[in-house]
Amino acid sequence: MLDFKLHPHREYLMAHQPGQKLFLALKVRPDQKAALARPQLAIAFVVDTSGSMREVVTEPKERTGQSVRVDGKEYEVVRGAKSKMDLVVEALRGLLNSPALRPTDRLALVKFDDHARVLQPFTEAAHKARLLGAVNQLPQFSGGTHMGAGMLLGLEQLKGVGGSRRMILLTDGQAFDEPLVEQAAQELAEAHIPVTAIGVGDDWNEDLLTAITDRTQGKPFHIVPDTEHPLPPSLRATELPQAILGELESAASEVITHLGLSVRTVKDVVLERITRVYPTQAEVDLRAKPHPLGNAAQGDWTVFVLEFTLPARPPARIRIAQLGLTYEVPGQAYRGEVPPLDLVVEFTTDEALAARVDPEVMQWVQQRNIEGLIKQATVEARTDPSKAAKTLELARNLTVKLGNSAMTQALDRAMGELKSSKTISLNTAKTLKIGAKTQVLKQGPGEGLPSDEEIRRITGA
Repeated sequence: MLDFKLHPHREYLMAHQPGQKLFLALKVRPDQKAALARPQLAIAFVVDTSGSMREVVTEPKERTGQSVRVDGKEYEVVRGAKSKMDLVVEALRGLLNSPALRPTDRLALVKFDDHARVLQPFTEAAHKARLLGAVNQLPQFSGGTHMGAGMLLGLEQLKGVGGSRRMILLTDGQAFDEPLVEQAAQELAEAHIPVTAIGVGDDWNEDLLTAITDRTQGKPFHIVPDTEHPLPPSLRATELPQAILGELESAASEVITHLGLSVRTVKDVVLERITRVYPTQAEVDLRAKPHPLGNAAQGDWTVFVLEFTLPARPPARIRIAQLGLTYEVPGQAYRGEVPPLDLVVEFTTDEALAARVDPEVMQWVQQRNIEGLIKQATVEARTDPSKAAKTLELARNLTVKLGNSAMTQALDRAMGELKSSKTISLNTAKTLKIGAKTQVLKQGPGEGLPSDEEIRRITGA
């Protein structure tokens, strides 16, 4: 029920040369039989109900000149505008009326502020009135941001159900209980439950949220108030309902779940890194065995890049690793595995043969590298703006050659900001980091991309 392809970036490597890199593109796709098995969904919404969720994020039609204090913060009272909480409630109401939601799909709702509480345990979508009643309770709460407690309650709900499971986490603030967040993320990863993490505004920890989505093979979103006139790859606050509905549709399309990869290497061959590069980007935890690859949607390939470091070898054609894949098709209550896949390369003294590379694989690799360059630049900007500018320029050049216009424009804005203020703002850093994970493109043959060695030389990495 699972189609797959292996594409090494080189089929020939130089003999007698230690430390060579081999990049392997692993592509997986549900076959036609699996694609027809739409799974029953089990989605737990874990929603921040802290006081800051009352902040207005759309343009007001009328200002009253009045203010109100909530949880120690002053908020302007306006008419005709929507708050973060208004949009969350609107999004959940819209989802309950969506034709993409089947009557047997199950939803749960957890809120967190100073305390976490289950507002509605898992309930079939057919019982819309119960679910709407829980959604309508959300605006009643306020307090702090104990996100870890909310995640653990959501996880407790998810452990009791089957089908295709997912957590959709929404927050606008810094978590008061990061150790609990990390515990919950680890347990969610072990349970093979992806997390969609939605950060609203600029007062949340993007490194924490992307760590959650990486560990669980989920997806991050950055939502910016309409009043700040955001540009792609950020989403406007009024696009939040559409984004949440899109995640429902995405979950329904993921007919393959619990993808697990086992890699057995021969002596001195080292697997350094696994990255999902399409349809979104996420690092895979090498410590977990088998390596958790998340889910795969029907109708398209899901692509991973494996990075190996190879020892010196004499001229010969040899197997350097063997790969095994396991997976589940929850819509058919089926668990399958792919027969072992041998990764074979040839070591040669012919430099012309060793110079041949698969341009598509290298494009995936370079797309992966954009995220690393952006992280590097945001750190460099704190102490060495000129060096950060060079790193951003390199990332920008990659996006131009890959045709990733949304990220090119975001990098242009960041470079302009760095030039004028000698720093990168928190909001811009969030836009870049989240965009590098979500604004990825399907690749085709191409040339002219810089090598990893060129990137190391330019950046000093």
